[in-house]
Amino acid sequence: MSVVVGMVGLRLAVVDLASHRLPDRLTKPLFGSVVVIALGWGSVDQLQGALGGSVITSGALAGLACMPGRPLGLGDVKLQCSLGWMLGFFAPELAIVGLAGSFVVGGVAALPALLTHRLRGRDPVPFGPAMVASTCVMVVVAESLKII
Repeated sequence: MSVVVGMVGLRLAVVDLASHRLPDRLTKPLFGSVVVIALGWGSVDQLQGALGGSVITSGALAGLACMPGRPLGLGDVKLQCSLGWMLGFFAPELAIVGLAGSFVVGGVAALPALLTHRLRGRDPVPFGPAMVASTCVMVVVAESLKII
């Protein structure tokens, strides 16, 4: 599952950086893939964690996407469905920490552009790459905890 999310996530990050869009032709099949993989190899507890991680984190982003000024797009919400599913499959709390980490990574990545005035406070910043990067870190954490 991590390999599929990593490969498609990298492509989505590149597309988002170039066009500020996360296309349905990539986000929807990604979600279908992680669900099928989880159903094939997961236990009931893992599937419950995956569902919870996906619903809670994508629901939080959906709330932000509906706010005035639309600080996030629906592509971010659809991508989070997949990322939350995968992280929740490992451990439900990883999905929540992964989403919080996305905001940290996004803020740290935008900071140099803000400080050099290449970016203003109202300018759009692609959020997909931060989401994918945070998820990668959470996968490494999850795999490292298995070793300990």
